[in-house]
Amino acid sequence: MLARQTSIESYSRIKKELGKRQQYVYDGFVGNGSCTNLELSRMLGLPINQITPRTNELVKIGLVIEDKKRDCSVSGRKAISWRVRR
Repeated sequence: MLARQTSIESYSRIKKELGKRQQYVYDGFVGNGSCTNLELSRMLGLPINQITPRTNELVKIGLVIEDKKRDCSVSGRKAISWRVRR
């Protein structure tokens, strides 16, 4: 129970520190697990040029990390799949 409360508090703190778009993209990774920028773009209904910069910002602050390189389900090309840091 204590770990769960700690996780909730940590998530609440993170959300307060992020901008609106950063929160939206971060929540997309939380809700969808490991995905490429293009997959997340499709899921969230935002253009890729709004996803990629937010992903890069989330990587820089340590909230999102590279999961693996794999074929993107949208483009069919090799791409980096990202996930939330645990």
